Amino acid sequence: MTPDDTLPVNPTLAPHTPPSTPDTPAEQGPMPDHLPDAPPVPVPSTDGLSAQEVTTLIGGGDASRAEANEALASAEGLGDPSES
Repeated sequence: MTPDDTLPVNPTLAPHTPPSTPDTPAEQGPMPDHLPDAPPVPVPSTDGLSAQEVTTLIGGGDASRAEANEALASAEGLGDPSES
C-alpha cells in the first residue's frame, strides 16, 4: 500500500461514546391541601330556537343542493344514510 492509497471515510461511523443514563420519568406529586374553587357553570336556557335561528344554523335549506347530493349518492351506488 502506498501513501497515495487512502481508504474512504464512512460517514455513518461515530467515535465510541459511553452509554448515557437512562431516562427516568417524573412521578406524580402529592395532592394539594387546598384545591381552588371550580368556575361557575351557567344554567342552561330552557328557551328553544326560533324557526329563523334554526334556518340560519343549518344554512337555509337549499333544495337544489339536497337534490344534487341525492343524485350523486345514487350515481355512486350509496344507499340512503337514514336507513343505515
